[in-house]
Amino acid sequence: MSMNRSEEEIVRGSFRGEESLEIPVITFRGEKDGPEFTVMSGMHAGEYSGILAAQRLIDYLRITRISGTVRVIPVISTRAFMARNMQLSPVDQREVHFYGPGNPDNSYTEFQIDTLYKLLANSDYVIDMHSGEFAQALHAWIPVPIQGSAEFQRRTLSLALGYPVEHIELRRDRDSVPLLVNHLADDGVANIWAEIGKNGLPDKSHIDAHYQGLIAALQTVGNLAGEPKRPSHTFIEGSRRQVNADVSGVWHSAVKEGDIVEPGQLLGKITDYFGTVLKEYFAEERALVLYYWTSPAIDHTRRPHGYDWHSGLVSLLTIDGASDSARLGTV
Repeated sequence: MSMNRSEEEIVRGSFRGEESLEIPVITFRGEKDGPEFTVMSGMHAGEYSGILAAQRLIDYLRITRISGTVRVIPVISTRAFMARNMQLSPVDQREVHFYGPGNPDNSYTEFQIDTLYKLLANSDYVIDMHSGEFAQALHAWIPVPIQGSAEFQRRTLSLALGYPVEHIELRRDRDSVPLLVNHLADDGVANIWAEIGKNGLPDKSHIDAHYQGLIAALQTVGNLAGEPKRPSHTFIEGSRRQVNADVSGVWHSAVKEGDIVEPGQLLGKITDYFGTVLKEYFAEERALVLYYWTSPAIDHTRRPHGYDWHSGLVSLLTIDGASDSARLGTV
């Protein structure tokens, strides 16, 4: 029997009376005062490690006393989840993460994000779990938006410090941060997103890492009792670069997630169906490979609504060289 009051609901809606939306939500309320904390996953419905970590957290909150309110949204669209969808909305092929609230009549995705935002807006803290899609081999790291006052930045960063990952990325450029993240920060909601997992696989170590980070964050802000673990981290800052295909064919990566590449190093090649090399791709600066596309099938023209993720080959974070490059070092 739960030590906290809990409420399960399916938030439903309909865009223009035609396209349905379902968002499952469970809310736990403790007997003592405390912050309001929302945990969500399934922004991209094929990123399963975060979704399963959310379920694990729900099981724990059913038997553990909390302070304040903890809300868990295991997936932000049952429709996308059940369709085994990758990255984009199954309704309008838009990237949900890069839309903000305020225009619910414009598109299904904007209706979806507006509905979601109403569930988040009263939170003090939000963590959004991501895990690497079916075609994406991801290096585990935690991006942290660095915005607002020094105190707000401290609160935001504190959410990341319990994750058992090597790298925490400090993002100061608003244009490099998903629009939803900016909206939350502007409204005073300290929030981060966690990137842990690869290729849509429900790997236990990735689920554990998400879960451990969540528990530490909830302890940090006072929703859970106990002293949060603080593993060592390397803090990174830098300019992001996505290497996109400019020919279609069969992709052969020469790097893997977490690699450090040097200028001029081969990143990979695209061949035709018979193995003839059509194009080779090389690193332009020293950089960390945040992720690379493991799918050999590359259609360089596939850019729905201008979104270039599906024509991507390698995602890099510069770590040496020009003034806007990253600074690697323990902080």
